[in-house]
Amino acid sequence: MKFKIIKNEVFYILQNAVNFISIKNTNTILQNIYISAENGKVVFKTNSILSGFCAEVDLDVEMEGTTTVICKKLFDIVKEFSDSAIIEFFFDGSRLKISSGQANFSLATMSPELFPAMSDITPEYSLKIDSSQLADALDKTLFCVATNATKIEFTGLHLKVYGNKLELHSSDFQRISSAVITLPEEQSDEFIINIPKKTASDILKVLDRTATVEIYTDLKQFMLVAGNIKIYSRLIEKAVKSINTLFSSETPIEVVVDKNSLSDNIRKVLPISTEITHAIVLSLSSDQITVYTLETEYGQGFDKLNPIKFTGDPIDVILNGKLLLEILSHIDCNNVILKLSGRRNPVFIYPEYGNYKYLIVPLAMDRG
Repeated sequence: MKFKIIKNEVFYILQNAVNFISIKNTNTILQNIYISAENGKVVFKTNSILSGFCAEVDLDVEMEGTTTVICKKLFDIVKEFSDSAIIEFFFDGSRLKISSGQANFSLATMSPELFPAMSDITPEYSLKIDSSQLADALDKTLFCVATNATKIEFTGLHLKVYGNKLELHSSDFQRISSAVITLPEEQSDEFIINIPKKTASDILKVLDRTATVEIYTDLKQFMLVAGNIKIYSRLIEKAVKSINTLFSSETPIEVVVDKNSLSDNIRKVLPISTEITHAIVLSLSSDQITVYTLETEYGQGFDKLNPIKFTGDPIDVILNGKLLLEILSHIDCNNVILKLSGRRNPVFIYPEYGNYKYLIVPLAMDRG
């Protein structure tokens, strides 16, 4: 096997491929990248059993062949070359030789026959979507996926397709995020899939290379095609189907507030809150908003700001300030709208404009 490739092109591939290796697995082949060169095409694959990566590049193949090599080591070597460097890959049947300029490397290989094949997907459903819209929706929702949950269905990002809508939602039990994308065409079938958090994070990293992406699924597996890159993943077979109905509650109290001012106030008082609950109180009224911490061993902190608009009765609500601050950081407009119905009921958070929203559950504690 012999071919040459520009550093920038192969670096981008390896940078993403390395996210799909299985370092902890005792099977060494799962730490390798599969490289095949034939018929004017070079294919790079990695596979962690639960998910996989594949990239195809049209190149002048001087000698055909196939091998596998430790992916992380290959990535570490390639990233040190200059961006415009031409890198030669040459497999002599035993070692993979990497060279550019005066630099030469000889890497141990493993037989490609040991490399696990990715499971075929027979798509029951497919979808084409604008890459930038999907990237924005992932950014708005992915951070709310639970990391260590007793219920596996909460450890993934839900994608629900109905009509001409794609809805993404996630929950970590204390928060819910939801974003909706309007699709260019009405979809004939309604379906919902639950993508593991890591897979969704890895997808976000490849959405800058192409204008549109294609999604295929058989409800057990998932494949995303972004230009010359394919990402495969098993799906979480359990899903939370009614999560978005929680936003339908009546909310007689509504507050419009400057997002940056509220964030600054929370950021100021948060260091003196407890490190376990990060509890802060939002005291909301038509005259002013007071942000303060509960009395702790460190003391207490207060800050104030004026609401832009207030409707309803005054209310105090205790929230996890750290989680609230993270929600606010993902809102990309000047003003936010808080909707409430009671001090023990969820707080709904909306941007001034944009088709996404959040819910945060108050802490079950008193001001003392």
